[in-house]
Amino acid sequence: MKTYPQVMQLSLWRNDSNRDLEFRARHLLSKSFPALRWVWVVGDSDDDTYQRLLAIINEVRPWRHVDLIRHTTDIPGDDPPQRRKRLSASANFGLSLLSAEDDYFLMHESDLRSPVDLVERFLDHAAAGRCPVAGWPILPVNATQALFYDIWAYRKDGVMFTNFPPYHVCYNADAPFEVDSFGSCWLAEAGDMRQAGIRFAELAVLDICAQLREMGRRLWVDPKLTIVQPAALWECHPIT
Repeated sequence: MKTYPQVMQLSLWRNDSNRDLEFRARHLLSKSFPALRWVWVVGDSDDDTYQRLLAIINEVRPWRHVDLIRHTTDIPGDDPPQRRKRLSASANFGLSLLSAEDDYFLMHESDLRSPVDLVERFLDHAAAGRCPVAGWPILPVNATQALFYDIWAYRKDGVMFTNFPPYHVCYNADAPFEVDSFGSCWLAEAGDMRQAGIRFAELAVLDICAQLREMGRRLWVDPKLTIVQPAALWECHPIT
């Protein structure tokens, strides 16, 4: 019998009741990898996000293993620095739920859309020595155009990526390439993520990326692994 590495997939939720919640939840649960477990942290919500997610989870048991947790940070404000602090606190709570049996940690923002074989494609990179690894997040502009989405998190040599080609001098459209930081949807070894002191902080995923690099890890991006930020769920925030 074939054995698979166990992957924990973490997603965060907050006041998502009117933001395509059912579709998003079922999309996250649609992944084809057989040894995947989901951890959903509902942070600082004051709507019925938790109750609606719980109803979906009750439908899919026992063929999907989902842990749903409420988490309150009491961090006020919706400016980018405060949002990052709040998201980091919830992400750290989710990170604490990594088990000794987990081999990999997968961060997947809850509003993003990804291929059904996302985990398998990430693990192919891990098998080739490219882990941590992230996908290529885009924001569709219209039926034929899309821009690169996560210009805040994706950086190399102190320079952010741009929305449009050539994106960055390190960018390679045809093969995985190395970066200093990434975000949105990414995989790392669970052993690294369990290390003492590794935490999301004021710079959220940038803190994690810096800590992984301090461990000697090289960070990779697969430009062919497209991750979609639905335009209807996107909110413009200043880059700070």
